[in-house]
Amino acid sequence: MLTLFIAKVFAYLYNLFSCGKSTVYYHALTIQNHVDKIMKNLKSLFGIIILTMISFQTYSQEYELEEKAVSGIFEMEGRDKSELFSSINKWISINYNSAKNVIQMNDKESGTIIIKGINEVIYKNTWKSLYPNNRYITEYSTTKFNHLIEINIKDDKYRVIYKIIDIASEDAGFNDMIFKCISFNGINEKYIDEYNEVIDGNLKKGLIGEKKRENFISLTKPMFEELNSSVVKEMKLTLGSLENSVKAESNDDW
Repeated sequence: MLTLFIAKVFAYLYNLFSCGKSTVYYHALTIQNHVDKIMKNLKSLFGIIILTMISFQTYSQEYELEEKAVSGIFEMEGRDKSELFSSINKWISINYNSAKNVIQMNDKESGTIIIKGINEVIYKNTWKSLYPNNRYITEYSTTKFNHLIEINIKDDKYRVIYKIIDIASEDAGFNDMIFKCISFNGINEKYIDEYNEVIDGNLKKGLIGEKKRENFISLTKPMFEELNSSVVKEMKLTLGSLENSVKAESNDDW
């Protein structure tokens, strides 16, 4: 790209000195346009590089996925058990409104911390497909989950097991079925079918036509795939936040 730009500059300079003064302004503007394009492309390239670096930093840590849990082991060379315990407690205090209420266990000797809290995720609301003009039905749904985070600390490392235990959102009669459809290592088609059967029966009672029901049912699996993905992403971001906080503590020599 830069070589092409230089070649074009020399070509324009040659033309500039070969032509009359009437075209000098034109050539100057042309060169300026090429410069602007090059700078715009460089800015875009720089932005892509930065986003790639941030993404790599966030997801470079390896995680193990279970049905409703995400876990990871975080290496912290040169940090003893006591230091890590203090750093993790600091993160809890900052990220939870009431640390005393969420901490279920905080045993420094065994190096075990257990936190109970609530997280929420946003995903596309499939009910909007049935009532697209109803302004009271939003484009996206929010679901809250009760979670349990267990942290086991040793010298130079700690392990986090982050699991969702049930749905904390107000129950309209579907929470148990929805929770069964949450699986981080692959959706269970059996639970999807059970959910669709109940939903289809309710839609029939509501006099929803067959085509609309079929369209709605076809959106169920993609909805749960998005929900699963959103929950895992949110959990990984939380674990990444904890990791970055602990690392920052090790570099803080104030």
